[in-house]
Amino acid sequence: MKNSFTGFLLAWQFFSAIPIKKQLDMNAKSVTWMYAFLPIVGLLIGSIISGGIFIISSYSDISSLLLAILIVIMFIILTGGLHLDGWIDMSDAFFSYGEKEKRLEILDDPRTGAFGVISVFCLLLLKVGVIYEMLLNGHEEIIAFIIFIPFIARLGMLIYFFTMQPAKQTGLAAYFKSIIISKKLMLIISIFSLALFAVWIYFSMYSLFILVIVMLLSLIFYRKWSQKHFGGMSGDLLGALGEGLEVVLWVTVLLCI
Repeated sequence: MKNSFTGFLLAWQFFSAIPIKKQLDMNAKSVTWMYAFLPIVGLLIGSIISGGIFIISSYSDISSLLLAILIVIMFIILTGGLHLDGWIDMSDAFFSYGEKEKRLEILDDPRTGAFGVISVFCLLLLKVGVIYEMLLNGHEEIIAFIIFIPFIARLGMLIYFFTMQPAKQTGLAAYFKSIIISKKLMLIISIFSLALFAVWIYFSMYSLFILVIVMLLSLIFYRKWSQKHFGGMSGDLLGALGEGLEVVLWVTVLLCI
């Protein structure tokens, strides 16, 4: 019980901008729980934002465009831009067109290149545009999607982390990967999947089933792509996956649901 609570606090420390000013014990069990709570962090962040959006839209005459921009900004604030940083580094490394070793070096470089700036601008612009179109068309389930898309995207991140070998033997991702308890993490992934399935059945939100299928297909592609171009997984690639999955899922909602 203590390790699971510590893991929950660690998840907030590592995967959100909500301050947890406490020295926490990082052992195999607590780190396993930290990653296990990654989808829950996404669910809670989505819930906080959906609550804020409900209040803003109920008590103000805000335009759909400004509301869409606020939604995207709130995601950036609550995550601390952590996954966006991974997206920027991944873009700089990939578009360098270097060998795997060179790309891994660029991933570790704290400087931001032109490709990273262009890529993150396009990503945010696309996210704002998709959410704006949904608001403009009066999509009734947008609040539910604000809650569940971050959860599904982070469930994809958890599966990716669990199933991929590190691209290098240094760094936080490689360290965490080396100490997690794989059997427990696999059990937790299965429980999350069953819980999502139960929500889908109970609320008749068949769109969640479509989003999970799209997430899994995107994950298969990304695993092969990152293995080919980077030789495995890293913290930046994990963060980039989270941002990319969210955009893919939002586009799926707009076009197919």
